[in-house]
Order: sequence, then structure tokens, then C-alpha cells
Amino acid sequence: MLVTQIIALIALAICFVLLLSHFIRIIRLGKPKDFSEKSGSVAKGVAYANTVAMMPQNKESAYLHIPSYALGILFHIGIFTSILVFFLSFFDFFNQWLCNDSCIHYLIPLVSATGTVSGICLFIKRLINRNLRNLTNPDDYLSNGFTTLFQLATTLYLLMPACLCMVNTYYIITAILLLYMPVGKLKHLVYFFSARYHLGFFYGWRNVWPQKKDAE
Repeated sequence: MLVTQIIALIALAICFVLLLSHFIRIIRLGKPKDFSEKSGSVAKGVAYANTVAMMPQNKESAYLHIPSYALGILFHIGIFTSILVFFLSFFDFFNQWLCNDSCIHYLIPLVSATGTVSGICLFIKRLINRNLRNLTNPDDYLSNGFTTLFQLATTLYLLMPACLCMVNTYYIITAILLLYMPVGKLKHLVYFFSARYHLGFFYGWRNVWPQKKDAE
């Protein structure tokens, strides 16, 4: 095993422990308490919050920015694919499969490359759009930059698995991302689900979600 792989695994362990601490904190806060009279289904509200409510036409302003919404979807698909590649990269069967299957060899890098381009576009939009720029803080730039760089490194690693320099660079960049994840906005990986639960609980309890037109 390469030294950079060991470093990446150590970073993964640190990341896991810190994210777990965030998760435990959420659990300790307990479920939401609502003192109003219940008129709907919390379960249906939570299910709606994590499915139909995520569609652009049901969000506050996403329907006005469909290209950015689409870029965000592609960006996240690339991130999840790259994370999966990182875990699989420690297994010989995946590396052999990658080398022997030409379709997979180019398909997975295509996904991560698409995510990379999407991340770059979103980053540039933050820079040139005055409204977004005024709302953006350094953490936003760093989070976007690290995840985009991670996907770029994943793409190059998959296309050049025999290049030791590229392999080492890939694991170092991954380690940096993992160490930053629990301290920056990327920790929304944990808080996202609790936020959607609270949202679904609130509107489900009041029989606002699911919307009646969707429930019919």
C-alpha cells in the first residue's frame, strides 16, 4: 500500500469520527416538538420533503434557475461517483475491472469529468454574478474548489492508473477534502437529512405536505 493511500485512510477515519460527532449531536437534540393540533401525516410530510419537494418547480426559486439546478445535480452525481471510486480503489477487483472493461474505463471518468465541468461553471457563476458574490463567503469557494478538484483528480486517476505521480496526487487531494469536510459547509452531508426531516415534520404535521394537488 502506498504512503499516500495510508494518509487518505487516516483522513477518512478522522472525517468519519468528526461527522459522527455531528450526527450524535443531532440525535441528542431529539425530535421536533410541535404544540399545535396535529392535522396531517408526519411520515408523508417527511417522504414528500425528500422526494417531490426537491423538484425545481416546488422549490422557492430553483424553477427560475433551471440551468444552475441541472449543473448542481450533475455536480453532486460526480461527487457521489468519485467518493464511490475512492472506496473501491483499495480493492484489486475494481482496478482489474477498470483496466479490462473499456466501457467502464471511460464511462466513470466521463461522469466525474462532467461533475468537474459543472463545478467549474458554478464556481465561475459565483464570481461573476454580483448577487451570488455578495452572498458567498470563503467557505463556499473552498468547498466548491475542493470538491471540483477532487472530481478532476478522480478523472485523471481513472484515465492514468499506471502513473504513480497521478495516483499519489489523487490520494493527497482526497485526504485534503476529507479533512476539510467536517469543518466546512460540506458537513451538510450530515445536516441535510435532519433538515429535510424537520421540514417534512413541520409541514406534514400541519397537513401542508404533501400538497393536495400531488396527493390526488
